[in-house]
Amino acid sequence: MIDISSRINPLFVYLQKQKENQKAVKLVEIGATFFLISFFIFFAIKPTFLTISSLLGDIQSKELLNKQLRVKINDVIIAQDLFSQVQEKYSLVESSLPNNPGFYQATSQILGSSQNRQIFLNKIDYLVQDPNYFSTNISTSSSFLPSISLISDILQNRRLIDLNGFSFSLSKDIQGQKIDINLPLKVYYWPNNAKK
Repeated sequence: MIDISSRINPLFVYLQKQKENQKAVKLVEIGATFFLISFFIFFAIKPTFLTISSLLGDIQSKELLNKQLRVKINDVIIAQDLFSQVQEKYSLVESSLPNNPGFYQATSQILGSSQNRQIFLNKIDYLVQDPNYFSTNISTSSSFLPSISLISDILQNRRLIDLNGFSFSLSKDIQGQKIDINLPLKVYYWPNNAKK
């Protein structure tokens, strides 16, 4: 019996070593598998997830931008509709409150009113002290009724002209009694920097 156990004992030892070798091979296989999985997760799947998350962020930001652009487009459409409703009246607004001082327009309107009343002005000087208006001071001589009519014409003019006060004084002329008129006027306009 000793003979058989001594023969079988190396076989058991050999089988035991083979079993341990198989365990070592399986451990190496499992370790290599985990290493390869980690390698692919880090170098292949991670960039894919990062790309997908950045694309999702881009999609959300573009959707938000798209909503904001829709709101702005709707505002522009509403503004266009409102402008088309008042476009025919724009020339009236422009003649009442022009974009620039329009010295020539103001001069022609004041001279037109004075010539209609047969009041002749020697000159008109303008003084710009405020960005919203310029001022002038009209001094001339005339009879009473044309002077009152001139003031009425200036105040009823389409252009926004403010008359803070006026003064009359009696003077004797070769042709009879005349009234010296002094009209301090403010002629308004819409300054260019107010549009911005």
